[in-house]
Amino acid sequence: MSTSKSKKDGQPKVVDQHAPVQTQSMSRGKRALILAVSIFCLLIFSVTGPMSDVFAQWMGGGPPVLGVVDLPSGEHEIDQNEYRRAAMNMEWEGRLLGRTTMPDDDTESVLAYATLMLLADEMEVAVSDGQLQAQLQPFAQQGAEAYRSFFRSYRFPSAIAFENQVRQLLRIQAVLSLLSVAAVASEEDALAQWQEDHEEMRVAYTVFYPSAFADKVMNLEATEEELQELYDNGLTPIQRADLENEQAVAFQTVVLTAEDLDSDAVKAWYQPEEPSEEALNGFYNSNKFSLYRRPEPEDGQEVATELGMHLTQEELGDRLRRDYLLNKAINELAFDLPAAEDVGAFADERGATLLDFPEPIALSGLVDLETIGHISLRRLFQGEDTIWMPNPVQMEDSAYLMRPMSRTERELPALADIREDLMTIWRESKQQELAEEAAQAFVDALPRPEGALEGDPAVLSAEEFTAAASAAGQAMEDMGWVSRRARPAADPDWPSDATILRGLRAKIGGSLPDLLDGEVVGPEDFGEDGIAVAQMVERRMPETATMWPMERDRALMMNQYLSQQRFMSDLVSFEGLSRAYNLRKTGE
Repeated sequence: MSTSKSKKDGQPKVVDQHAPVQTQSMSRGKRALILAVSIFCLLIFSVTGPMSDVFAQWMGGGPPVLGVVDLPSGEHEIDQNEYRRAAMNMEWEGRLLGRTTMPDDDTESVLAYATLMLLADEMEVAVSDGQLQAQLQPFAQQGAEAYRSFFRSYRFPSAIAFENQVRQLLRIQAVLSLLSVAAVASEEDALAQWQEDHEEMRVAYTVFYPSAFADKVMNLEATEEELQELYDNGLTPIQRADLENEQAVAFQTVVLTAEDLDSDAVKAWYQPEEPSEEALNGFYNSNKFSLYRRPEPEDGQEVATELGMHLTQEELGDRLRRDYLLNKAINELAFDLPAAEDVGAFADERGATLLDFPEPIALSGLVDLETIGHISLRRLFQGEDTIWMPNPVQMEDSAYLMRPMSRTERELPALADIREDLMTIWRESKQQELAEEAAQAFVDALPRPEGALEGDPAVLSAEEFTAAASAAGQAMEDMGWVSRRARPAADPDWPSDATILRGLRAKIGGSLPDLLDGEVVGPEDFGEDGIAVAQMVERRMPETATMWPMERDRALMMNQYLSQQRFMSDLVSFEGLSRAYNLRKTGE
């Protein structure tokens, strides 16, 4: 069968697999065209954000414009590159300075921050090395290695890169400071604000005293359930502390006196060396606050202030040496005492004295104990039972070691043991309740205008309020004219226990703008001092001529500060910069 026939018959051609492969050559132009088409198709189906930016710059001649602002030098377009730098700086500001100039990180806030960066360039703001050093002091003071680790933790390649970033952030803070200077408060505004803050008011009031109801509760008896509830849950911390048993301690002391140092028993184990002048000086300086306070003068004697609070070494004479040697002896005794099985025998052998207090002594009674009474005995409550405390107590001519044996903590006695005390507290609470009820009934009975809703305050003339108080058997008090806020230069000289006066001033003064003249306020509960019902009688503006120089200076400084705060809060935002520099997003 011939080859030509096999083709005509549709038979497959036999291929020699070992024959060399023949390829066709392609021209350079055709190859470049195919490559361009491939890249175009790839871009059509997978275009990323950065690639879009590149194409936009190719096609439009630059990065997209996201905002426009009118700077002093002229209109400026905020492009995408400036927008990204601003967003990055905002992020670094929060991470490095711990605060953010802008409240949010939305598009408008980033445009506002970019505007501040442009203003820094316009104003040619520079940050000095000293300003940068002051900002970086907390980071640098920990040492070069810690400083290096710090900036590298933020992926900065070098200290210069890190410090340049901080400089950029400080430039923004400098711009804000420069802009805030524009907020200049006038003296007239400052004085007007001071008058508003210190508006004067006249307040009349009457007090319902719980003590006035003592006779009414004298014969009242609490039920057992009421006493139990009071005992379990109703006592105030002060009441509970008054009723609790005082903590107490049983303890032992081993006492050594200065006189004992001359005994044969002490000399057998203690042979002191004479102290040097340096040693005496050190002992004196360490103990003068506890051992050598100058005694209080007796009645009728003048205080010799020129002598100082402490006895001098010259005044102490040989006592200083004696105290030093006694201190050495008691500390040497402290080394051996913990190992003693029979403390009494040990004390006798060493020429000391054992004082045993097996019955607990109350905390308040420790200082009054004979021979050893001292405030340092309070330390017994900090020690461990049956363990000798390491630090001795030294007094004039004696010193001792001590150990707690057992302690009783503060605790509330059984109800039955303090039943009468609880009944007294319960009756006092009833007095308080009756005073509160009487004050509320007085307020509820005051006349209201026709159509008044429940809860509406009573508004009366001063005469009507006084008459109502008189009808209720209540005395009237008048606070007089007083500033709604504290004004030390002009405030009345109220006594330290004038709780109601100060409380009413704070209550009524704080809400004065919302009160009507003649409005009744209360009842206001001041505990044991009483329940007050007050009337805001009238008000007036204070005269600025009565201001003391310090008041005027403070008013001016405060108003300047508040003006700058308001200015900054209004300006440092997209809306504020829009008003000041016509900042707007593109397309608006």
